[in-house]
Amino acid sequence: MTTNQLKYFITAAETLSFTEAGKLHYISQTAITQHIQSLEEQLGVKLFAREKKRVHLTPAGEIFYMEAKAILERSKIAVSRARNAADGISGSLNIGYVKGQCFSRITPLIKKFYLQNPSVKFQIFRQAHLDLLMNLEKGKLDFIFNIVYGNTDLTNYSYQRIGRDRLYAVLPPGHPYSQLSSIRRYDLRDEPFLLTKYYDDPSAKKYGHVIPDKYAESGFIPKIDSRSSDAETLMILVSTGIGITILPESIVSTLGHSTDLSFVPLEGDHEYVDILAIWKDNTVNPVTHVFKDFVLKEYGVED
Repeated sequence: MTTNQLKYFITAAETLSFTEAGKLHYISQTAITQHIQSLEEQLGVKLFAREKKRVHLTPAGEIFYMEAKAILERSKIAVSRARNAADGISGSLNIGYVKGQCFSRITPLIKKFYLQNPSVKFQIFRQAHLDLLMNLEKGKLDFIFNIVYGNTDLTNYSYQRIGRDRLYAVLPPGHPYSQLSSIRRYDLRDEPFLLTKYYDDPSAKKYGHVIPDKYAESGFIPKIDSRSSDAETLMILVSTGIGITILPESIVSTLGHSTDLSFVPLEGDHEYVDILAIWKDNTVNPVTHVFKDFVLKEYGVED
C-alpha cells in the first residue's frame, strides 16, 4: 500500500469516477483502475461496487475512505515534525496563563505551534494575574497570557493584544440587581466585595498595577469581605451570598455556566481588561523568540 494509492483511492471515492480521478492526478483512467484493484487485492475486500458506467463505495470502502484520509493527514504531520526537528527548533517553554483564558485563546495557539515544532517541550502554569508578571520578571516563566488592567506598567515587556474583555459584576442568586441588563460600578458602592489578593497589595505598585483606581474613579472605595487569587474561588464565595465580585467576560463564560450566579455587564467604555501575550525581548531562551514570532504572525503582526 503506497501513499499514491491512498491519494488515488480518496479522489475516486470523492468523485465517484475513475476517469475524473485520473484527470485530477494527470494519469489515465486505466492506471487509476489498476491502482484501486491492487489496493483491493492487498486489503482482501472490495472498495467499490461497479455498475455499468458508475461506481459507488461499498460499506468496506466507506470505512476505508475515512481511515485513508486519517492516514494521509498523520503522514503530513509526521513529515512536518521530522523536518522541523531537523531544522533544530527544539528546547523548552514555560507558559503561564490566567484560568479562563486557556481553552478559548491559548489552546489553539499552543496546539498549532506544537504541530509545527514537535521538538519543543511545554510546561504550562495557571497563576494569578500579578503572579504571572512577577514570575516573568524573575525568569521563571518565558511567556504569559494575562489579564491586564489599563494602568498596568508594561514598560519593560513586549506584548501583543489578543483580546479585550468586558467586565461583569458577579452577583449571588436572587440579588436585587441580577435582572438588570447593565449596571454602573458606582451602583455597587454599598455592596461587600470579594476581590483579588492583589487589590491593594504594595507589591502591585511596582508594576503600576493599582486596581483601586477603578473604584476611586467611580467615586467610592469598596468594602472588602474576602480575597482570593483564583477566580473560581471568588465565584464560590459569591455563591454563598457573602458578597459580590467583578470579573472579565471570558472567565465568566468559561466558569460561570455551571453556577446559578448572575452576571451583569458594567457600563462605561473603561470597564474592560485587555488580554495580552507578554514576553521579554532580552530573554536568553531562543524558543521564546520563535514562539513570539508565531504569536505575532497569528495575530497579523509581522516583525
